Amino acid sequence: MRADIRRTIHCAAAHLTLLVAFAASSALAQTPRTAPVTVPVPYPSPLPTGRVTYRTLSEAYSELERMAVAYPLLVKRFALSHRSLLGQTMWGLEISRDVQRSSGKPVFLMTGLHHAREWPTVELTMEFVWDVLKNDGVDARITALLDDVRLIVVPIVNPDGFDMSRSLINEQKRKNCRVTIGKVPTWAECAAPLNADAGVDNNRNYGAFWGGGGATIGVSGGSSRGEAPFSEPENQSIRDLLSSHQVVVALSNHTPDAKVLRVPSAAEEPIPADVIPYDSLAQALGGDLKWPAGPWPKIYYVASGTLEEIAYYSAGTFAFTFENAPGQRSFHPAYSFVIDQYFGTGAYPGSSARAGFMRLYEAAANPALHSVLNIKAPAGATLTLHKLFTMESSPVIGADSGKAPALTFPMELTSTFIVPRGLTAVTWHVNPSVRPSQHAQAHLQESWTLTCALAGKKQSVSVMVLRGAAADVDLHRCR
Repeated sequence: MRADIRRTIHCAAAHLTLLVAFAASSALAQTPRTAPVTVPVPYPSPLPTGRVTYRTLSEAYSELERMAVAYPLLVKRFALSHRSLLGQTMWGLEISRDVQRSSGKPVFLMTGLHHAREWPTVELTMEFVWDVLKNDGVDARITALLDDVRLIVVPIVNPDGFDMSRSLINEQKRKNCRVTIGKVPTWAECAAPLNADAGVDNNRNYGAFWGGGGATIGVSGGSSRGEAPFSEPENQSIRDLLSSHQVVVALSNHTPDAKVLRVPSAAEEPIPADVIPYDSLAQALGGDLKWPAGPWPKIYYVASGTLEEIAYYSAGTFAFTFENAPGQRSFHPAYSFVIDQYFGTGAYPGSSARAGFMRLYEAAANPALHSVLNIKAPAGATLTLHKLFTMESSPVIGADSGKAPALTFPMELTSTFIVPRGLTAVTWHVNPSVRPSQHAQAHLQESWTLTCALAGKKQSVSVMVLRGAAADVDLHRCR
């Protein structure tokens, strides 16, 4: 037998042995103390797709491609800026009327699965996308929102971890596949039973307030923060997505603790500068889901380096976490609980994830919650909004529990909008130029730099705009 064939067979056999052994040990380790609640799942289910089982990674990614093919005027599939730690392409969707056309619509970013074992977050996110697509022209609210908002969806922020969990190699995996700080692992190293608890928590690796309480050092703790702010490629991808779009509302879907969370999440954070409109939206979401709503430390626990922190303190984005599918003593309960959570039925009467998603979708469309630029510029011109500034981590907690000074890191926001043919005036829905302070309940009096470029000519102006306000800008001289 040829040596290369023998090696292939040997590797395949070793891989299979590893899968079987680890699945068995994981199943034994995760056996609940009491029998799980089982509820019959209708077939097909009332979900938009009729699903009755959890998606795998390949199923979810194939579905994104099918959506883009089936709805080319509404859906654009895109690869995120970085591959995952194990080298997998990370996929997302943009959803809007005339999606291929540049527009100044406000953006609602919806993410799922930062934590590998939280399978319902993939389901709820994917089903909402199908709900939106299938109800265009049927549901008046959705039809209007497709006209007015660009919905961006990343259903799986942590594809490597999800693959390990969903394929039952390590069912209860929480984090990504980082095994050794500063080193890129192999698939086999991530899958090895001795590394079952290794990884970086992708919801503790964002830059703002990184390194504070509610996160652990190294790769073995449950909330490992990673080597440095944005050390993980999955977090770099979400950072770049936030930085290149005017994301006015964001949602990070999690399970299973029945909370609607907003900043502050770290102990070092101030009361948010926009606390009144921000918390009003949080409380309305809490009403939709029948859950407590508010800042992390008040209703949950302290956490640093979360998605909400980087989104809010970099751009003033109203960002939230939903802790879905509560009360079943599992991060991925029987599929019937996903169905009930989506509609607010059965185990979760009146607690509708769909209602919360729709409220956020509509909040993105509300100009009172972001800012508006009314721009005069020649047709075909490229408009660019830009800001470059410095952000801070928390004072960094060390292995001895002492605190080192906060780290600083640059943050750059750059988004573009091409003026459509035949138009010389456009409206661009944007985040406020004034930015929430990381140290006080105040706004930093910053401006956007708005540049118009056409045929080698440019014109730039500084624009300061507050939340809920509009600014008129004349850039007709760039032609």
